[in-house]
Amino acid sequence: MKRALSLFRDLLNFLPGSAPTQWEAPRSTNGSVPVFVIVAGFQAQERPLSVIRKRFLKDGFNVVVISMDWLSLSDGIIGLAHMAKRLSGVLLHLRKTTGMRSQVYLVGHSAGGLIARYYVQLLGGSHYCDALVTLGTPHHGTWIALLGFFSHLIVKGRCLFQLLPISPFIRRLNRAAFPSDFPVVSMFSRDDFFCSHDELAAGRVDNVELGRLSHSDFLLSKRAYRELLRRLDIRPINAALSKDALGAKENPPLPA
Repeated sequence: MKRALSLFRDLLNFLPGSAPTQWEAPRSTNGSVPVFVIVAGFQAQERPLSVIRKRFLKDGFNVVVISMDWLSLSDGIIGLAHMAKRLSGVLLHLRKTTGMRSQVYLVGHSAGGLIARYYVQLLGGSHYCDALVTLGTPHHGTWIALLGFFSHLIVKGRCLFQLLPISPFIRRLNRAAFPSDFPVVSMFSRDDFFCSHDELAAGRVDNVELGRLSHSDFLLSKRAYRELLRRLDIRPINAALSKDALGAKENPPLPA
């Protein structure tokens, strides 16, 4: 019953929902505090993103939530590679803000993991971040993306096609190598309806299987969050952050 409810919740991603569309970032960052950049997936919902964001903040980390503008028709036409270039602009902005001092970790959920991989593997992103963690990412594509062609998501046709296992985007991504000595953690679950048992076999990748997690549970589960920190060998700072570092809604969006 619980698994059926999790599946139903994940399928709600194919319905129009309240997905955050703005860049959400701290105005200022403490150069001694690690920054976690969360790259949201396709049709990301606000609640799961807010849960994992609050956990990072509670533990004293700086957080940037990047919700790709899936509602923009231009992004649907240009595709995932264009979104990776937008991610590159955000990382450059962060490095200038922190003076290249802070450790920056990319956390990509679902298709957000593919965008983060493209940035690291093909756009030289490893020079601007310290590690990549993917959560429930369809590294070899997913046929579930076909469902999007029968919903309002058809306006994102190019992105949907790029998520299919036969797409040139997926093939190119899996032919590209990760930079040497760059830490990559791929967390997956056999109970994830969207990309069950999708290990990443490129280079020195730490594949982590977590049981009894649905697709959205990777953002909601405290167990997944703690495992993420453990794999990166990071302990909570538990330092009180100033209001300027909380990424409030009134903060101006970062440049695209």
